[in-house]
Amino acid sequence: MTEKLYWENPYETSFTAEVVAVVPEGVILDKTLFYPQGGGQDCDKGQLKKEKLMFKIESVSKKGENIIHHISSDLLSKIHVGDKVSGEIDWDFRYGIMRAHSAQHILSALIKNKFDIDTAHATISFEDVSLQIAHNISDDQFKEVIIEFNRICTIENHEFQTRVVNRDEIDVEGKQIRGKIPEQGKVRLVELKNYDLICCGGTHVKNTSEIGPIFVYEFNKGTNFKFIVGSKALNQLANDNYRILNYARNLNLPVLNIVENFQKQLDKKLTVQRNYETLAITLLQLVSQNPQKILNNVKIGCIRMDFGYKNIQKSFKDFPKDYLLLILEENKKVRILSNTEKANANEVLQKLLKKFGGKGGGSPFSAQATLRGEPKDITLELDL
Repeated sequence: MTEKLYWENPYETSFTAEVVAVVPEGVILDKTLFYPQGGGQDCDKGQLKKEKLMFKIESVSKKGENIIHHISSDLLSKIHVGDKVSGEIDWDFRYGIMRAHSAQHILSALIKNKFDIDTAHATISFEDVSLQIAHNISDDQFKEVIIEFNRICTIENHEFQTRVVNRDEIDVEGKQIRGKIPEQGKVRLVELKNYDLICCGGTHVKNTSEIGPIFVYEFNKGTNFKFIVGSKALNQLANDNYRILNYARNLNLPVLNIVENFQKQLDKKLTVQRNYETLAITLLQLVSQNPQKILNNVKIGCIRMDFGYKNIQKSFKDFPKDYLLLILEENKKVRILSNTEKANANEVLQKLLKKFGGKGGGSPFSAQATLRGEPKDITLELDL
């Protein structure tokens, strides 16, 4: 059985140990600071040293009560049972995971305490957490949780406490424990007084103030969170703050409540756009009822607008039979729609291209091109 030094000393970075077994994947030590992959948390990284030999450790796993430090097969023959080794973990990586794991506990506890919703799954990596809860929460509930989380982890100081107890001692404590409880053996409890008590074998910070603010970058369907902590969160917050300042300056809006102010501006723009669309539809209806000319029993109308081709096509379905519509847009672009076999849209377009040059094509019912020349009155140039 490997002694878990990281349970009692998660802030230690180096240790000495003895090799007790060599297995195909690597070595098992009598004790270690390396946390193995498990419980949703990434394993530690670092190195083991034997005299002048150095073994890079990027994967650590658990098998029963033993912890395996994975070593490349070409180096495995150079380490033996009974060898004394020194180990050193990558502290920056470890600390980022400690912050992330502790942050996940707090967020899960707040959601459980406030809304009685359990955590279904969590994945903890370097300063990054993916969290899935059992039921969805509303946007307002999400906001409430994030505000309290950031208060706990930036303004206040709450201490995490850990202890290892026998399974039967848990029932004697009489405390409400969040999550699953092992059926037997030794159990490690992680407690944040007044907020959370849970069985957990992972690594954690001593105090909530070490976590700092979180930055949630994904919130889907009210159940799935993805957020970052530590330097990742601070860098993201600083970058976004800078972008907001620039946006506010460019939009001539106050920085505070910029989202609400931007929404007001957007609503005004959408109102103008809706009014324009209403006018455009009305204009198309007028064109449909008042063709500019009739050739070979085909009604011909022309309109200059940039209403969106799909919108025009939709309106064109209500035009009377035997109608040819020309739409003139910016940059000498012309579109032609036809709802009759008496006037082939592509053939009409090709005749215009011969007169004015340009490129384009289409089908008997829809064609478009960009002309090199620009006729004063395109309807006068039509020949069916």
